[in-house]
Amino acid sequence: MKTDKKMGRDVIEEYLTKANDLPTGSLSIAPSAAPDGIAIPASRNTAFYTAHSYHTKVPPEAIIPFIEHFTMPGDLVLDLFCGSGMTGVAAAMTGRQAILNDLSPAAVHLAWNHTQVCNPNELSDTFKSIEREVGAEITKLYSTSDSTDGEGIIFWTMWSTMHICPECKSEFSLWSAIDKNSGRMGSEIDCPHCKKSLKRRGLTTMGSVPAWISYKTKNGVRRERAANDSDIAKAKAFKRSDIREWYPSVPLGPDREMYIRCALHLKGINEVADFYTPRNLHALAIIWAAIEKINAPRLRAVMRFAFTNTAWHGTKMRRFNARGGQRPLTGTLYIPQLSSEVNVLEVMRNKIAQLKRYYSSYRPLLKTSPSIINSSATELKDVRDESVDYVFTDPPFGSNLFYADCNLIWESWLGKLTDSTNEAVINSSLSEKDGGKTLANYEELMTQSLKQIARVLKPGGWATIVFHNTDGDVWAALHSAAINAGFEFHEASSLDRKQQSHKGYKGRSGEEDVAHFDVVMNLRKPSADAVSTTGDISYSQAGSDLRAMVNAAKLDPSTIARGAQGVHAEIVRRLVSKGEAVFFDFADVRKILEEN
Repeated sequence: MKTDKKMGRDVIEEYLTKANDLPTGSLSIAPSAAPDGIAIPASRNTAFYTAHSYHTKVPPEAIIPFIEHFTMPGDLVLDLFCGSGMTGVAAAMTGRQAILNDLSPAAVHLAWNHTQVCNPNELSDTFKSIEREVGAEITKLYSTSDSTDGEGIIFWTMWSTMHICPECKSEFSLWSAIDKNSGRMGSEIDCPHCKKSLKRRGLTTMGSVPAWISYKTKNGVRRERAANDSDIAKAKAFKRSDIREWYPSVPLGPDREMYIRCALHLKGINEVADFYTPRNLHALAIIWAAIEKINAPRLRAVMRFAFTNTAWHGTKMRRFNARGGQRPLTGTLYIPQLSSEVNVLEVMRNKIAQLKRYYSSYRPLLKTSPSIINSSATELKDVRDESVDYVFTDPPFGSNLFYADCNLIWESWLGKLTDSTNEAVINSSLSEKDGGKTLANYEELMTQSLKQIARVLKPGGWATIVFHNTDGDVWAALHSAAINAGFEFHEASSLDRKQQSHKGYKGRSGEEDVAHFDVVMNLRKPSADAVSTTGDISYSQAGSDLRAMVNAAKLDPSTIARGAQGVHAEIVRRLVSKGEAVFFDFADVRKILEEN
């Protein structure tokens, strides 16, 4: 195993399938048509969905209908942008083989653990052994006391940014200036000293301090209170130099899109370790060291699985929410002004309970688990020509998500980082001269990837591609990539993921032009003796009348009920189904709806 002092041992190699062991499909006869253009709901409240956080995820319950329509039991399903591995879960639970590929080592880690069975009782017992080893030391890190309750154990500490009032020059915490019951913050706040109204965006930040804690007394009573002087002094006393165990120190800087977008230079972020308070970094390092001592490979891997989710929650990105549900935003590296420093052992305990439910529910029909590979979708060299029966995949959405950046924290613990050379993204903050990618770069990478699908897919086989974007040009780029790869367009469907990234929430609230409802494209590779219909498609410039298309989409009550995002997705779905080459921006659709 490779070892890097900044990242530690590369554990990803343990998950990978050797080229000679990759399966081949049964090459059954493919159906002649795609499913009707229906809207497919996706739930995020199942054991399958909540096992581990990821930036985007299509639940297996939404994938299974496509697999059952396009394949027979024993057929081989490929997902070349597998993410968390939900396609593999769906394939395994319906008796299909699967090959799961992703450029990201973090995705490989999630996909392997999602698709490998694990005994729930052994999982629980292994965590208990870790607790016995590290519990006393972790308790010392998160201990608290006061005159009323005596000794206690902290569940979370809310850190608040400190500011200087430009009017009275007094220093105050943001927490002291907001509604404590709702935790809501408007664009303006009142200085708690002089009561003058201040614009929050323009305030000078003077670091952060512990302001509020949630803890359990020695009698088991859960309480909350303001952080006292002892709590503040203890939280600030922890130093990274006191940590004996290994932790990742991978550098992070302006060569990454999300570093620029999230203004991490203003948050003091120069390396991965900076995402943690010294206390949480210490606690995580202790737990990771205990995990790496486990001898049983499957149990060691599943503890890492629980750990990576815990390590994400243990960052400064975890938002404080007075109404509950504290968690980091997905799809970003955003650090909030009110951050919840959580007791990471408590988070991991809750995650173990979720994983017990997951592995109790996961019941694959085949003895052979899905195969896992870690490579670019543009270079699937280990997958044989025309060996795959069906492809279901959820490719990167252009400029919406930067997986290499967002997965950096997980991958630093796992010992291998994404090589972003072939990551299919469109940069808006990182310039081209500094390594950023353009729409043309994105189209070329997607064309190469779709050509790989065409190469490995059996003649007459189908590929289902889940996609969304607000930009008509990005849709046109994906369409062009599919045409250049030789695919035919057929009836498309739509999908509501329910889960939303940081940008997804802004889209639904109207803050940004972000579409959330996915279009499910069904493409077919012509059979060997068939004549492709691609050249016969008449491109009508999408009918040229967007207003008429919006009005037509509004006639469907279920479409208009989903708002502007749902209308945009339905228009795109209809255009994709017809093989149109011109698409419209979400902003234009929303403008027409607002005018009406």
